Amino acid sequence: MMKRTSLTVLAMIILSGALLPATAAEGAMSGEPRFNEDDWKELRELMESGGAAAVVEHILAVEDPEERRALFLFAHQGFAYQDWEGKNLDDLATVVQAGIDEFLAQAEAAGNADVRAKLIDGANIEAYNLAADLAPCWPGDELPREDRHHAMGVELGERMLSWREELEKGPDAFSMAYWALGVHQLFLGEAEAAAASFQSAVDYAARAAREGDRTAECVSGGDFSVVLNTGYRGLALSAAGDDAGRGLYDQALAAFEGTIADYPEQADDARFGIDQLHKVATGLGLE
Repeated sequence: MMKRTSLTVLAMIILSGALLPATAAEGAMSGEPRFNEDDWKELRELMESGGAAAVVEHILAVEDPEERRALFLFAHQGFAYQDWEGKNLDDLATVVQAGIDEFLAQAEAAGNADVRAKLIDGANIEAYNLAADLAPCWPGDELPREDRHHAMGVELGERMLSWREELEKGPDAFSMAYWALGVHQLFLGEAEAAAASFQSAVDYAARAAREGDRTAECVSGGDFSVVLNTGYRGLALSAAGDDAGRGLYDQALAAFEGTIADYPEQADDARFGIDQLHKVATGLGLE
């Protein structure tokens, strides 16, 4: 899937109703973020001197619940997308998991059903973003991944599916969740389960494409998620020893190549899809 920049993550959170404080939401919408470089410097120094536990303790000491949520989101962006001494996925995950727990605790205490749903959605969004951070598929990202990261990704994927069912999310959201589940199953060696997850991702992406009047097939100019997840399914089938996998992988690459040639407005996404599939194939020893 597409990896989000920090600004895009913040926009997704705001637009999905994940309950940032009014000042944070308004600032992000107007180009004046609630937190600044000094806030990031403080969080970074806490991480570098005391580890993730120091960062979590600092955020939990904030009295205002909306401010705590916003600071957890800001910390996630910083530790995922900025450089810091000793950068690693375990400390990132500890901070983000604490943020997810904070959203859920506030949801449990909410006296209003709409507020509760928005808070659960905040946890849902953060779970997806963490699962994406842990996935070994991003060109240029060479942080080491271990089985524990993929096991966490599988757990996050399963929780996302449950929350998205509860929140009655649309097909795009389910496609993303199945992709996250599948990529971590794949790198845990659960190739057959991954192939099934990627098939679900393709099916939901195709449904979303049809609803959005986009091409719902793995062809030149086809919906990005349909093509990408077809390629992932091909890799999973190949990892499971199914000869049909190579054909699906090649079909996805050819679809992206055709998109680059014939649909210039989609060319950058297609190049990114090719790079992502090549990185995963190389990581699995299939190229």
